Amino acid sequence: MLSITSTVALSGIVGFEVTVEVDCDRGLPAFHIVGMGDVSVKEAGERVHSSITNSGYDYPRGRVTVNLCPASVRKKGSHFDLAIAIGILKATMQIPSEEKIKSLFIGEVSLEGKIIPVRGVMPMIRGIDLGEKTRIYVSKENAREAHLAANNPEIEIYAVTTLTELIDILNGNAEGKLYLDDSKNERVAELERTDFSDVRGHYSAKEAIVTAISGGHGLIMIGPPGTGKSMLAKRIPTILPAMSHDERIETSMLYSLLGKLNDKQPIISDRPFQEMSPRATEVTILGGGNEPLPGLVSLAHNGVLFIDEFLEFSGKQIECLRRPIEEKKVNIIRKGVNYSFPSAFTLVAATNPCKCGKMGCAGKVCTCSPYEIERYRSKLSGPIADRIDMSVELPKLEYNKLTGNESQSSEEMRERVYKARDIQSERFKGLNVNTNSEMNERMIAEFCGLGEKEKHIMERAYDMYGLSPRRYHKILKLARTISDLEGARDISESALLNAIGYTKFLNMYDRDGAMNV
Repeated sequence: MLSITSTVALSGIVGFEVTVEVDCDRGLPAFHIVGMGDVSVKEAGERVHSSITNSGYDYPRGRVTVNLCPASVRKKGSHFDLAIAIGILKATMQIPSEEKIKSLFIGEVSLEGKIIPVRGVMPMIRGIDLGEKTRIYVSKENAREAHLAANNPEIEIYAVTTLTELIDILNGNAEGKLYLDDSKNERVAELERTDFSDVRGHYSAKEAIVTAISGGHGLIMIGPPGTGKSMLAKRIPTILPAMSHDERIETSMLYSLLGKLNDKQPIISDRPFQEMSPRATEVTILGGGNEPLPGLVSLAHNGVLFIDEFLEFSGKQIECLRRPIEEKKVNIIRKGVNYSFPSAFTLVAATNPCKCGKMGCAGKVCTCSPYEIERYRSKLSGPIADRIDMSVELPKLEYNKLTGNESQSSEEMRERVYKARDIQSERFKGLNVNTNSEMNERMIAEFCGLGEKEKHIMERAYDMYGLSPRRYHKILKLARTISDLEGARDISESALLNAIGYTKFLNMYDRDGAMNV
């Protein structure tokens, strides 16, 4: 006898509905799955067999054939188990084959009949457009994640713990408990008790960080070891603006694919802050694998990617960032299928001025040769430098600043970031843009107009520094953010000069190898 159930599957981060057809026929005992499933899909037969019998129900003695439709799309994961088990029970008439309301079944089954949580529930449900009232049955641990992803009163989420419990519900012997989340949809992560006020001095660096976070601009900090580069960077989460609901869901889907969500944290509510390890491989950074999963640049989506000791990384590792920075996404092709993962992050990097770290440091002598300095800097290639918006130098602190009063706090800096973001939100209303750094050429022409004096300054800088068109546009976007922080409607002369000053390290070097910072 033939039965039909439904579930969902993933292609990258996009969910789509899958029809599970189960045919139980006479013949020698056998179990076959067709429909381009991976190893975990094909192994479902043994799990489902034991799960059904250990739950006290009959497993068919003949030939069982399962078809996952559409058969032309590759499918992976163990979450098909539940739909297959229900399909077999329908085909053997142990539960009704007719459904009053359309149902989807998502979950892995254990040999003893428990329903086990699976990865990727959020993008699975977020990607489908059913257009009618639907019930989705998932494990208890996946229920809140599914509820947040659905965000639709027509889609009802039911949390079940065992196959027996689900069968009783479908047979009408028990009331299914509709999952209703009365708590807040976001969970604010508990940040460590750190504050920018802990960092004495470095007023220019703090101003640069506020500018970078306000406009989503990439930033590199240059300074000798121990000056506070990492200390500043690791306090950035304390000033990051809150995410919108859509941003939370979009970010959480990436974490769901890697199984990083659970009942206690079913959604990523705070902007991610990811740090890149020196041992990171290309796959770790960009994502990949036989069945591609998102990498570090995607886990930093809508947040910050921090790279300490930037120029200690290999040239290959640094070059990996080129396309994600520019395109805001990562495309991976496997077996003729294109997988796309978003990667719109703000890059914050820290580096020493040279290999020994003493170059330009008062009271210390640099031991690096010109060749070693040039080789050290060459890891930051022109194309990568051209994609970073701004740089700031952190000199060794003077004693009176190190022992002085507290400087600007996280609360003060965060307030300025929020005000600048509010201005940008109003500016880009109705446009698919959130920050100044995302503006295209047409938007730059509309929102970054210059007066005659500012045009003359920009013209001189363009010729003097040999700016590329990309750098020219980045300076204008950066000047727009600085003006927003000043509360100015037009780009002022001082904002433009500051924006140009932030790019000196990225544009020029002295002939003798000394940095122009």
